[in-house]
Amino acid sequence: MKWNIKPKAPGAFFEQFSEFSSLVVQLLYNRGLKTRKEIDKFFNPDYQTDLHDPFLLKGMKKAVNRISKAIKKQERIVIYGDFDTDGVCATAVVYLTLKELGLKNLDIYIPNREKENHGLNGNSVKGLAKKKTDLIIAVDCASTDLKEAKLVKELGMDLIITDHHQTSKRLPETVAFVNPWQKGDKYPFKDLSGAGVAYKLVCALLSLVEELHSSKIEECNSSNFKKWLLDLAALATVADMMPIINENRTIVKYGLGVLAQTRWIGLQELMKSAQLEPQVISCSNNGQAPRTNLDCYTFGFILGPRLNAAGRVDHANIAFELLVSQNREEAKELSEKINQRNLLRQQLTSKIVKQVEERLADNFSQNKDLKVIFEGSPDWPIGLVGLIAGKIADKYCRPAVIYHQKGDLIHASCRGVPKFNLIEVLNKYADLFDDYGGHKRSAGFRIKADKLDKIKEAFAREAEDRLKKDDLTAYLDIDAELSLPDINLQNYNQLQMFQPFGRSNSQPRFLAKGLEISSLRAVGNGNNHLKMELVMFDNNKAKKFNAIAFGFGNKGELLKPGQSIDVVFEMIINQWNGRHDLEMKIIDLKLSN
Repeated sequence: MKWNIKPKAPGAFFEQFSEFSSLVVQLLYNRGLKTRKEIDKFFNPDYQTDLHDPFLLKGMKKAVNRISKAIKKQERIVIYGDFDTDGVCATAVVYLTLKELGLKNLDIYIPNREKENHGLNGNSVKGLAKKKTDLIIAVDCASTDLKEAKLVKELGMDLIITDHHQTSKRLPETVAFVNPWQKGDKYPFKDLSGAGVAYKLVCALLSLVEELHSSKIEECNSSNFKKWLLDLAALATVADMMPIINENRTIVKYGLGVLAQTRWIGLQELMKSAQLEPQVISCSNNGQAPRTNLDCYTFGFILGPRLNAAGRVDHANIAFELLVSQNREEAKELSEKINQRNLLRQQLTSKIVKQVEERLADNFSQNKDLKVIFEGSPDWPIGLVGLIAGKIADKYCRPAVIYHQKGDLIHASCRGVPKFNLIEVLNKYADLFDDYGGHKRSAGFRIKADKLDKIKEAFAREAEDRLKKDDLTAYLDIDAELSLPDINLQNYNQLQMFQPFGRSNSQPRFLAKGLEISSLRAVGNGNNHLKMELVMFDNNKAKKFNAIAFGFGNKGELLKPGQSIDVVFEMIINQWNGRHDLEMKIIDLKLSN
C-alpha cells in the first residue's frame, strides 16, 4: 500500500483562518472547505436552516398530493421497499409517518432477496393488485423498473417512486417520480440515501398536515415527529455509505443525538443486544445537535450490519418488524433473532472470502495483469455476494463481480474502484441484462447464464480501457505529517469538531516517522492484533505512546524492540479508571529508512 500525503495548504490559507490551529486549517483544506461560509456550516450544522426544502425535489408536490388524497379517502397504500438497511429504514420512515397520520389500510412489501431480487417484480405487483391496493409507494428502488411500473398502471393501481439510484434515459410511468438524479431535478444536494429521499417525502407531507383535515392528523405534532425519524434516516445514510457532507452531515449529526434518546423500541433493544449504552453527554443548546457517546461507527459497523443480516440470510421483514415494533418483548425477541442472523452472516462471509482468495491466487499466478475480478458459485448465497465483492475489491484494489448461479439465472453484485464507474459500464451493455441498477462504486445485475461470457468479456474490455496500472494500487491518504509537539490532547479535542466522520470526511490520519519500538506483544483473539509502546523523539525531547495495530498480529515476529518504524495512525483516547490517555491507532507501518 502506497502512502499519499495530501499537499500542504498555501500560507495565505493559514493566515486567512488564523483563529484555528494549523492542524485544523490543514484538515479544512484537505476537505475542500475553503470559505468561511463553508467552514461555519461544516462545524455548525443546523437542523432548521441546513435541510433543503423538500418541494425542491422534482415530483414531490405530485407525490404529496396523491398521498394526501389517499389518506383522506382511507385508500389502501402499500410501501414497497428494498431489503438492505437503507430500504428497510426508508420503508419504516414512510410507514411510521402514515400510521401517525391516521392511515389504517396500510401495508408494506419487501421482496425476498433469494427469489425476487431488487425492485418491483411482476408477481408481487399482481399479488398487490389482488389485495385491492390503490397506491404503491416504492422507496429506495424501482427507478429503472419500466416494465413493472407499466404493469402497475395496467392493473389499476397508482405508483409513486422515491429513490436515489441512478436513472436511465427513460423513466417509469408513475403518478410521481422523486429522485434527485433525474433529469431536470434542481435539488441542491444529490447524494441522499434512499431513506434520505423518503425522509424528504414525509417532511413534505407533514408540512401540509393542517391541510389534510383529519382529527388524527390535527393531533400530530409534525415538527417533533420529523425529528424522531432522524435516527432512521441517519442510520441508512451511513449504512449505505453516502458521503457525510452537506445535508447528510446535518442528518447524521442530529440523528446521532436522536438515536441516544430514540423512541423506537426496536432500536433500543437492538442497541442493548449489541451492548451499546447510549448517553447524552450534553443536551441540545440553541438548536445545536445533542452530543452523545455514539458515532458513525455505531451506525455503520454495529446497527447497520445487523439490520442488513436479516435480508442477507433470512428475510428483511424481520428488520422492518423490529424497527416499527411497539411491544418490548417482541422487540427483544426480534433483536436476538437478528443478532443470530448476523453471526451466521459473519461466519459464511469469512468462509466464502477465503474460497475466493484461493481461486484468485491461481488466477493471478496465470495472469498477473488481471484488472477485473469475476467469480461465482451456486453455493454462494445471493444475500452475501455484495459483501464479498466489497471485501475483494478493497483487498485487491480491482473492480469485483461476485455472483450466485441458480440454474440458468445469475445474480451478481459489483463493487468498483474510483476510476471504474460501474453504472456507466452497466448502462453501456444494458441490452445484455434482465435487470440492473446501482451507483458508481456499487451495483448489481441479473442475467441468463448463457450471457455470462459476454459480460465477462465486456468487463475485461472496459477495465483494460479505463484502468491504468496506478489505478490498481491501493493508496492510503494521509492528512499531514506530525512531529512530537503536534500529538497532544488539545489537538485531539480539536479533531472532534470534524465529527461525525464518514465517507468524504474520514477520520484524520497522520504520519509519524522514526518512532522507536520500546515493547510489543500480540493480543486479542488468535493473537491477531499488536500492542506496542512507541517512543517519539523531537530534538532533545522524547515521549512514549501506547499504540494498537488491529490485524497486525502476524507482523510481531518481524518487528523487534529497538527498531525504528514509520507509522500512519489515528489519535484515540483510552479511558481507564478516570484517566484519559492519548494513544495511537496504527493504520499501517513500515521500517524507517
